[in-house]
Amino acid sequence: MKAGKYVAISILSVLIVVILAGLAFDSGRGGGFSATGPEMPRLRQVLNLKPGVSVADVGAGGGDLTLALAAEVAPGGRVFSSDIDPNALDEIRGRVAAAGVHNVTVIQAGAGTTGLPVNCCDAIVLRRVYHHLSDPGATNADFLRSMRPGAVLAVIDFPPTLAWLWPWPPPGVPKNRNGHGVRADAVVGEVTASGFELVQLFDDWPGRGPLGSYCAVFRKAAVAALEDPHVAR
Repeated sequence: MKAGKYVAISILSVLIVVILAGLAFDSGRGGGFSATGPEMPRLRQVLNLKPGVSVADVGAGGGDLTLALAAEVAPGGRVFSSDIDPNALDEIRGRVAAAGVHNVTVIQAGAGTTGLPVNCCDAIVLRRVYHHLSDPGATNADFLRSMRPGAVLAVIDFPPTLAWLWPWPPPGVPKNRNGHGVRADAVVGEVTASGFELVQLFDDWPGRGPLGSYCAVFRKAAVAALEDPHVAR
C-alpha cells in the first residue's frame, strides 16, 4: 500500500511540475524570446527577414521579439509592435528608447483588431498569442487587410497542455479551445477560412523546453482581390 501511495504521489508531482513548466513557458505572450535562441534562425527563414522588410509583432508582450525583429530588418525596415495591454506598450516604448532603436512603431490593439495600418506589412508573427484571441475571424480579416500581396503570416502556438488535467482556456476565447492552448488543425482551419493559403506547418518548433510547439505559416494571395466575373472586359 505504501509503495503504491508513493508511486501515486510521484506521478502527481511530475504532472504538477510539467503544468507549472508549461505555464512558465507560455506566460507573457511575446515574452521569453531570446534573439540568440533556436527560434531566431527559423524565424529569419520563415518570415524572410532582411533589411528593408516591414514586419508586425502582434501580441508583443514585453517586446523581446520586437527588439530582435528591429535588428533583423534594419536599416530601412520597420517593426509594428502591437498589443492590447497599455502597460505592455509602455514597457516596449521604454525598452525601445533605452536601446536607441528608431524603426519600431508601437500600436494599441483592440478586441478583434490589431490596429495595424492597411497594406503595411511583408510579414506578421504571433508568438503564443493566437490561443488568446477572442474573435479569431475578425482578427484574421484584420491581418489580411494589413498585409501586402504575397505577405506571410506565422502563427507560433501550442496544443492544450494536459487538457484533461487543466481544461480551462483563457477567458473569452472560442469554446473549441479545450484548455490552455489551441490545436494546430483549428488554427489552420480558421486562418484558411479567412482567405489565407497554408504554406507549411512545422510541428517541431523550439522555445518551450520539453513541451510541444508548432508554427503554422500562411501566405496572402499575390493578387489582392479576385476580379468580379460579372464585370465586362
